[in-house]
Amino acid sequence: MIVSNGYGEDAVGNALGSALEGRGGDVLAFPLVGLGHSYRDVPLLDPRRTLPSGGFAFRGSWKLILAELRAGAWHLWRQQRHALKRRRGHQSRVVAIGDAYGLWMATHAGAPAVFIATANSEYHDPFGWMARYVIRRYASVTYARDPLTVNALLNHGINARYVGNPLMDVIEAGQLPPRPLPVVVLLPGSRDDAAKNLTTLLQLCAALRRTRPITFICALPATLTREAVQRAIYLIGWQERDGRLESEQTQVLISRSFGPAVRAADVVVGLAGTANEQAAGLGKPVVVFPITGAQYTARFMRLQHRLLGDALVPARDRIDAAAAVLRLLDDASERAHRGQAGRERMGEPGAVHRIASALLADQA
Repeated sequence: MIVSNGYGEDAVGNALGSALEGRGGDVLAFPLVGLGHSYRDVPLLDPRRTLPSGGFAFRGSWKLILAELRAGAWHLWRQQRHALKRRRGHQSRVVAIGDAYGLWMATHAGAPAVFIATANSEYHDPFGWMARYVIRRYASVTYARDPLTVNALLNHGINARYVGNPLMDVIEAGQLPPRPLPVVVLLPGSRDDAAKNLTTLLQLCAALRRTRPITFICALPATLTREAVQRAIYLIGWQERDGRLESEQTQVLISRSFGPAVRAADVVVGLAGTANEQAAGLGKPVVVFPITGAQYTARFMRLQHRLLGDALVPARDRIDAAAAVLRLLDDASERAHRGQAGRERMGEPGAVHRIASALLADQA
């Protein structure tokens, strides 16, 4: 059983499940956050439900926590825990993907646990003493996302390994046709506030378009429906037509393929979590700025900056972000430096297949 605790983690879980099933494994997945849209090839366990924060309640305000509770978070948690307990004796191994809370939940399934720690890194959010206690007690092995974190866990007596960054394994292959103009790619995120984030990014595009010709591409997640996009952009005077978002002077191309869109970018502007990290790992400078919402707060931006280093270009607000984009478009050497920083911080792909091989070898 794969237990994943976030949207990016679901994508890793789907890739791992596909790799295991392709080699004869029998896999079930349980996404603890949201509906598990990223799982395309693996059967899912219930209950699943989308809550207001999209898993970020305890990184947000008390208002967000209260909204979660009013939406039934406590009841959902109890149901999920009981569902995991009912799986006792049905699987030989449980793989937790995400953070120590997800690992703790996974242990209710009563099988030996492997932990793929995608959420924490020594760069930005080191494991605290309680998380280390949970990992040491429940995980037979922990796969961390970078060597720095592995070394820290080893120093605390935890069996940790680095085999690559699994978040780099779940990016679609492919390239978009080359463009004659500079390309700026927008990442609105995949949480419930993605539509609101999109309208903010479109207003930034309109400001940039007044300075020079630019090709804008928006990589929309599967969680953001066309209807939700249309409702949101209508409120700021935009419309969706023929695969484009349009205002009087500005057009933004829509892409549902994240990897090809980001590879085409000269600069990325992101209000996302995992997607920002993956864009940095593909060697793209990522301009960010804080907004009101569940995820991309000033605190989250600071944490992500610590994680990604020079790959991330923090701005004070939308206006400052537009200036940062223009500076980067004019400076190829800065783009190259920040791109290399992102590749170094995010690390290499290949972790998913290495972990799958280790899991199957352990079962032989």
